[in-house]
Parts: sequence; C-alpha cells; structure tokens
Amino acid sequence: MKRALKTTSLLIAILLLNFSCSKDDEVLAINLKDVKVTIDENPINGQILGKVESDNSGSLTFSITTQTPAGALSINTSTGELTVANATLFDFETNPTITATVSAKGALNKATVTISINNINELNILDFTTSIDENPTNGDTIGTVEATGDATLSYSITSQTPAGALSINASTGELTVADATLFDFETNPTITATVSVDNAGNTQDISVAITLNNVNELSVQNFTATIDENPTNGQSLGIVQATGDATLSYSITSQTPAGALSINASTGELTVANATLFDFETNPTITATVTINNAGYTQDTNATINLNNVNQLISVQNFTTTIDENPTNGSVLGTVQANSTGTLSFSIASQTPAGALSINANTGELTVADATLFDFETNPTITANISVNNSENTETATATIDLNDLINEIGEFKFGGIIFWLDPSDNSHGLVCAVSDYPTSVNWGCQGTSIAGAYGLQIGQGQANTTAILAGCSTTGIAADLASNSTYGGYTDWFLPSRYALKEIHTHRATINSTAALNGGSDFVTDGFYWSSTQVNSNTAWAIIFNNDGNSNVFNKGASANFYMRAVRAF
Repeated sequence: MKRALKTTSLLIAILLLNFSCSKDDEVLAINLKDVKVTIDENPINGQILGKVESDNSGSLTFSITTQTPAGALSINTSTGELTVANATLFDFETNPTITATVSAKGALNKATVTISINNINELNILDFTTSIDENPTNGDTIGTVEATGDATLSYSITSQTPAGALSINASTGELTVADATLFDFETNPTITATVSVDNAGNTQDISVAITLNNVNELSVQNFTATIDENPTNGQSLGIVQATGDATLSYSITSQTPAGALSINASTGELTVANATLFDFETNPTITATVTINNAGYTQDTNATINLNNVNQLISVQNFTTTIDENPTNGSVLGTVQANSTGTLSFSIASQTPAGALSINANTGELTVADATLFDFETNPTITANISVNNSENTETATATIDLNDLINEIGEFKFGGIIFWLDPSDNSHGLVCAVSDYPTSVNWGCQGTSIAGAYGLQIGQGQANTTAILAGCSTTGIAADLASNSTYGGYTDWFLPSRYALKEIHTHRATINSTAALNGGSDFVTDGFYWSSTQVNSNTAWAIIFNNDGNSNVFNKGASANFYMRAVRAF
C-alpha cells in the first residue's frame, strides 16, 4: 500500500514538473483597452477620470506616452487609474477633447484615452459694495457690478430699497443714481438692491449695498436790506437765511461800523443794536460778516443794510393853545416844538385870518401880530400852517389858537338870542332879542283899556310892562302874550321890550340881522312897525318903524297890519 502511494506521488511530481516547464516557455498575449470618458469642464486637480484596463489579470506597469494638451493627465503606474493633473486645461472653450496614449510593459498594444469635455455655463459674480457722499446728482456713476461668464451677460435690478433709487446699464452692469433725492443720509443711510445677471439663460443674483456718507448740508444766502435812517434800538432788520442738517447757530464775526448790529444766535434775526450809527450822512451802508455754525461746520455770509436818506426832523409837533380874546400886539402865544440834527428855521406858510400871527424864524415862538383879529365873535379860532426847515427837508405843523369869550358884546349870539344892550355898570348883564320876529302881524291888544303898570319907557322896564299887560288884558295872541310864551333858545322868560329898549334894537338892527343870519334867524322887516310894551293911554301904545329914521310913533292898540313883535329877555 505504501509502495503504491509513493508511486502515485512520484507520477504527480513528474507531471507538475513537465507543466511548469511548458508555461515558462509560452509567451502570453496582453491587450490594453481604450478609455472613453465624458466629464464637465472645470474639474479639480486629482479628480479620477477612469482606468486603463487589460485583458490579463497580471500586474502591469502603465505610463502615458503622449497627451494633448500636455500635462493634462496623470496615471497610476500600478493600477492604470487616470486623474486630472492640470484642471485649468479642462476648459471646453480651449480643449473640448483631451486625448492620450497609454502603454504598459508586456502589452501588445497601446490604449487610446479620449476625454470629452461638457460645456458648462461659467457665470462668476461678486457682491457690490461701495460708499459715496449723500446728495449726488441724477446720473452719477456709482460703480459697475462685477460678473464674468462664457456668454453675453445682461443685468437687471429685481428689487431695491428705497424703490427707484438706482438704475443699471443692462449691457455693462454700470450702476447710476436714478433719484438723487433718495440719497439722503438722514433718511436712507444705506441703499440696497438685488441685481440679476443673466448668462445665456443661467441667472444669478448679486447683492448691492451703497453706504452713504453724512455730508454737512449747510446752505447760506447773503443778506441785503434797505431801511430808513434813524431806526430805533431793537428794530428788526430781517433774518439771515440758512439751512442745514443740524441745529444752526449764528454770530457776527465783524461789522462796520462796530456795534451797529445784533443777531439772535438761534434764529439769525438781525436787529438794530445802536440806532445812532444808522445815520445816512455818516454811514450810508452798514455791513457785517455773519458766521453760521452747523454742528461744527461753519460758513460765512455777508449782511448789507442800505440806509435811505430821510427828513432829519426827528419830530415836529402841532401847536395848540387857548387864550382870552382881545390880547395886545406882541403877546407871546407859545413856541412850535421841533427837533432836528440840523439848524431849524420857522415860517408861516398860511394863516386864517391873514396877518393875525408872527413867528420867530429861529425859535419858532408865535406872537400876536394884529390884536384886532383876536375877537371871539369874529374869529373864535385862529389857525396857521407853520413850515419848519432844516436845510435838507421841510415839514409842516398846524398852529391852532382858540379864543375865550370873556366879555359880552353887542351882536353876540348868547343867552338864547342876540345881545343888543349891555348894562354900562356890569358887562355881565344886559338884554338879548330873539333871532326872528313872530311870523305874522299882531296887535298890541285891549284898545280902550288903561293898564296900570304898563307905562315904563326905560330900558329894563319891559318885563314889568309885559307882566302888567298880561294881568290887565286877557286877550290871547296879542304882542305881550306872544312874547311871554316864546321859547327861543330853550328860555321861557321872554317879554315885550320897552320903548327905549326897542329903540336900542333899531339902533343895532344891522348887526343883529348879520348875527341872526348866522344862527338860523331872519332880518327885521324894512319899514315894518314893531310894538313896544310901553302904553301911552287906554287907546294907544308906542311902536317904532324899522326904516333908517327909526321914529317912535303912537298907534292904536288894535292896529295889526304891518305890525310885528320881536321878543327880548334879560341876562
């Protein structure tokens, strides 16, 4: 059995030896397989592309014998694995196909490597940020959006805050100011937008951020005003106009003449500080430099105040006084008050009545020139226009002199009537007659009756005569009755004048007629007969004809045709 086993082992060994010898003597056929790969352009270095394979499982050593473009590929010499050696060469636009030849030791052939490149949309963008000063102008260029691609690019703004602030050039990506009013630091310190970039259908968004710099926004205007010279301290001249983005403050840094002006530090209002400097003859123009401060930023403006040359009469006052009538020539009435920076001269431009007044040309003192015109009954008020001149200008004042009526005079309208007689011993007493006759003819009355107590002839006896007539004669409508019931001037103590009192009335009839006309009355009837209260006897009484003669006559008491009555009263 053992022998059999030994024999068997020997045979196997011989067979193995024979087989081994035949393998060493045989040449094996190894074939490499071509590689075809398609990838996207722009891979990364080291990216695996594929593997060169053979139809033999034995170990091989691989190498790249040629490649186009050179340096694009690397190969693992042991495994045949192909990788990207230079990614920049994998660009569709430059090298749409990369090729190589790979050989292996012992291989009967070389493998052809073909790598086809897919064209990828290559859009690259950068967000846009910049800083600019606020308050640009419409159309100002802000910058250009950065983007690259392998096709023609187009740009559009898809959103922005605030709306309407920006515009973009669709072809170049240049950003410009569309609405400059929105570029205000205080309102919109940052302007943002989203810009869409299109690369042949492939779009990407870019963020835009524009930061605004806060600019000191101080705007000022020169100040010019024209005023009359000689203002008052504190008078407002106007406001310096300025605008800024902070609280403004104002100050005067220089002025000519010094001290003329003041300014409100908060409002910029200019006022008169020293009115004496606002004199046309000395300083026809006041100037100043005003500095405006806007949170530390300052700017100067010029202030110019032009003065108008005005009348230097600072004040001229109208003159008014009251004096007694009948002064004496040369009596001082007072002085017209006027002030001026120059020498004044005074003159009377006009006066009523003419010639009544005189004036001192140097002092303005008014005096009586013609005392006869200072009569209350004729001229109760004397007026004049006074011209005041200071060699540059002239102004006019009004002088008014009112007269006091201190004495009673024949012809004056007083005490309800017209004075026709004054008591020689006391001028404050006398007689007045009514301004008008009783409107129709009248009789004396009670003819045939002797009336005791009605025989008084003298001035001052008319009241007693009238009282006696009314007591002794009850007939109504007679002269004494009508006189007693008169109410002229609001008085009720009228009576019929005595013979001699009636004679006084006739004597002054022209003066009485003139005064009556001025006071709503009427003239005496020429050639008319006027009754007195003086009785002659039981049938007759005294009457006077009002013609030039003025004779007293005795007439029957019953006579009435062309007989009139003019009532009188005492004061």
